[in-house]
This record gives sequence, structure tokens and C-alpha cells, in this order.
Amino acid sequence: MVIIEKQNMLVLIVENSKDPELKRIPNRLNTLRRIVGNENIEVIKYKDVLIVYDEDAFKKLLPVNRTIDGLNIRGNFVITGNDEKHQDFKDLTEEQIKAYTVEFQIENDLEQGDELENE
Repeated sequence: MVIIEKQNMLVLIVENSKDPELKRIPNRLNTLRRIVGNENIEVIKYKDVLIVYDEDAFKKLLPVNRTIDGLNIRGNFVITGNDEKHQDFKDLTEEQIKAYTVEFQIENDLEQGDELENE
């Protein structure tokens, strides 16, 4: 029996109240659904990456995890590379890993929120 393995990809997983965590996961929708905790996922383009999150998180009253371009992302979300040519997910680059790890660190997110409150 021949088993065909799907390609794995390097992603950042961002859980509530935690800094982003780098993981290698199978490039499968079921894996992304399991991480965000729902069959219904939403995928949005953010800068040069894709953000995968629970489409029903608002209805479930999950706490806001991070705010991205004015959108409150609730629950866990995954940051993946964007393979525009094949319209698929892919590995994050080293530069993306560094940039988004810093951008979505808890301290940075709180500082951005504090700045908004002080304006």
C-alpha cells in the first residue's frame, strides 16, 4: 500500500493570551480546522500571509485574541504563507516568522491597544 503524504508547512499558531508558536503541521484543511476549533473557518489575506480563524467565534462569544486591521479575531488562529500561484497555503519564510512573531507578541498587542486608548 502506497501512502501519499501531504506536504507539511511551517506556520505560527496564535492562542489567546500566548505569544505566537512556530509549528510544522500538515498542509490540510482538517488540521487547520482542528487548531482553530471549528469546521467553519475563515481565511483572510493580511499583508503577505494568510490568517485562518474560526468563522463562528463571535457567535460562540470567544474572547478577542488579537485585533488585525480593525478586525477582532476571536479564539485561536493560524498564520500561513500565501501560495498565490496555486491558491494554497505554504510555509512561512524566515522573514515572515520573525516579523509576525514580533507583531503578535502579547506585549506588542497590549502596547498597540494602550496607544489607541491614550489617543
